[in-house]
Order: sequence, then structure tokens, then C-alpha cells
Amino acid sequence: MAVPLILARVATSLGIRKAISKDTKQAEIPKSEINRIKRGLNEFAKGIVVKTNSNSKQVIRKIDKFEDRLSKIIDKGIKQAGFQLLDIIRTKTEKGIDYQGNPFAPYSEGYLKKLNKEGKSTKVDLFYTGRMMGNLTPNSAMKKTGKYKVTLGFSRAEERKKALFNQVLNDPKREFFNFNNPTEKIIQKQFNRFVEKELKKARIWV
Repeated sequence: MAVPLILARVATSLGIRKAISKDTKQAEIPKSEINRIKRGLNEFAKGIVVKTNSNSKQVIRKIDKFEDRLSKIIDKGIKQAGFQLLDIIRTKTEKGIDYQGNPFAPYSEGYLKKLNKEGKSTKVDLFYTGRMMGNLTPNSAMKKTGKYKVTLGFSRAEERKKALFNQVLNDPKREFFNFNNPTEKIIQKQFNRFVEKELKKARIWV
């Protein structure tokens, strides 16, 4: 989106005038030739002229189009980052590890007896009815809450209570609904790749 730039370089007359005056003292120069040179000096004396062809309206339109396109790309990238984080949280929880990658604390003996009696798995994956983790879907758990911002959470009050119990109130805690620095770097790297790819596709990546 470069603005067309026209350069018209014209030499200054000072050095030429000195050369002319010096030469006229040493040898006779035809008057017609001197007059021709002097006429040329009137043009040279203008110096250096820099002009631009104004296409400001076109540039503004292109910038607006670029910003609109970039905004859409970032919004889409942020949304995908939210999807990725949800997937990471669900995957870690299913593996029985917290957001830091540490194994969940074992269930209490009373709870294990309850699970065994009901024929349910005793794996520490926070899965009982499946409703709490089932509530962590892109459609229900992720909302756009600002420019270039999405928020993850539980949409149903009952599942929020279960998550709060596991995450904060229970002793021992099983902190599953969070992310650490390595996870953040993974998501950031993927986001950057996505944005770069989309910019190249739109031919606005330099």
C-alpha cells in the first residue's frame, strides 16, 4: 500500500554560476551560449522537488479493509485458542492429572466404596455422572466477553458447584480448571501460527 512517490531532482545553481563566471574570465564564450546556460539556470535553481500523487482515499479504504480482516482473524484465532484450552483441560482431567500435570489426590475410602457399590470406575478423573465435564463444550462453556477475549466457564449452576467443590472447597483439592505456563505457550504458539497462516492466505502478510 505504498503511496506513489515522484522525485524530480534539479541541481542548484550556485556551483554552476561559479564555474560560468570563472570560465568567462579565462576565455571568450559566445553570448548566445551564455544566454542559453543562464536560461537553464532558472530551472536548476529550483532545487529538489518532492511530490506525491495523493491516493489517500484509496489508502484509507485499504487500511480499513486490512483492520477489519485482521480483527476477524484474531477473533477466530482467540476462539480456536478457547477450543484448544477446553480440550487440554478435558484431556488432562480424563488422564487423572491436574492443570500442573500432577496426579489427582486419591478418592476417600468412603467415596471409593460408593463407586464400587454402584459399579462405577474408581479412576480419579472427576467423572461420576459425566454432567460436569459434559458441560465443558465450546457451545456451552465458552463465551466472547470483549474484544479479542473469550471466557471459559460452566453454564449450569449445578455443574459450577461441583467444579467449585473439586477446585477450591474439597480437601484435598483437585485443581483441573486452570492452565500453567507450558499450556499457555502451546496455545500462544498455535494462535500465532493460525494468524500467520490466515494473513498469508489473505495476502496481507509481509
